[in-house]
Amino acid sequence: MGQSVVYTGTHDNDTTVGWWQLLDERTRDQVRSSLSDPDEPMPWALIRLALESTARLAVVPAQDLLALGSESRMNTPGTASGNWSWQAPAHGFDDDLAARIRGLLAATDRVG
Repeated sequence: MGQSVVYTGTHDNDTTVGWWQLLDERTRDQVRSSLSDPDEPMPWALIRLALESTARLAVVPAQDLLALGSESRMNTPGTASGNWSWQAPAHGFDDDLAARIRGLLAATDRVG
């Protein structure tokens, strides 16, 4: 693996679901052309793409793992209020999500 890091997003941008919802159809088609499974729903298609990359480290924000929209954005740079207050839902990380993540990590050869 390369000496690089890939992210589906950071604390300073919208969630993957929020970003996807704001794209026009032409741009969505361009994104789909880079995906291994263009029919896989967001955010999982982008998570898979990150994990399939040659980057040594893949970082996926909790909001993407939980498939949350713009309402769960962590920070909007340049705004003075409404930032840094997001908290993961109490029961968001359940056994089904753990199994999905574990399966995807195994399928992308990221299990040590």
